Amino acid sequence: MLYTNQKKAVKEIDMSFGTITGITIGEYGRGRREVFLPTPKGVEGEIDGLREDLTIGVSKSGRPRINRANDGELYVILTSERGYTRRGCGCIKIPKAQEIELIARGNGADGDAGRIGSWDVVILKAHEGDVFRVTWGGFNYGYPATFYVVHQGKIYAADQPEVEDLYENLGIEIPFSLTFNGDRLVVDLDEWAEV
Repeated sequence: MLYTNQKKAVKEIDMSFGTITGITIGEYGRGRREVFLPTPKGVEGEIDGLREDLTIGVSKSGRPRINRANDGELYVILTSERGYTRRGCGCIKIPKAQEIELIARGNGADGDAGRIGSWDVVILKAHEGDVFRVTWGGFNYGYPATFYVVHQGKIYAADQPEVEDLYENLGIEIPFSLTFNGDRLVVDLDEWAEV
C-alpha cells in the first residue's frame, strides 16, 4: 500500500531510449533535490491518499520505484510543502523512540537561489502505531502542524489542535506528550527528531 499526503501527478519523461512514466518528489535545482519514481504501465492521472494497489519497490541499482502490488506493507510519501514562503521551513518529524526505514529523501526550496524557505519530502516504510508530524513550509503564517497516524493499515490525519481527539476516536494511547498553553495544544519538541 502507498499513501501520499499530497497529490502527485503521473507524467511522461522522454529519455534517449524512449518514454517512461512516473512521479517526482522534491524539486530540481539549486538548494533542492528531486527524486523520480517510475510507475508501472497503466498508472495515470494522479496518485493521492491511500492506494492499496501500489507499493514501493527498488530497481536493480537500488533506486526506489512504484510497483503494483498488495503486499501488506505500507509506505508513505510525506511532503511538508505548503506554499511559497519567506519564513518557516517545512520538515517532517517522528518521536525519538520511533524507528523508521527511510527509502528516499528529496526537498524543495523557495526563491531562485533556494535560500528563502525550504521543505522536505520523504518516502518511509510505515508500521502500526507510527506517527509523523509535518511542520509545513510557511508555518509562521498560521499553518498548524499535521499529524499522520498509522492504525490498522490506514493513515489518519489531524492538525495539531485536533490530534488528541483523533487518538481518542481511534481508541489508542498518544505516544508523545501534549499540554495546553493558554488555549493552544502544544507538543514537547524535545521528544521529536527530524526524519
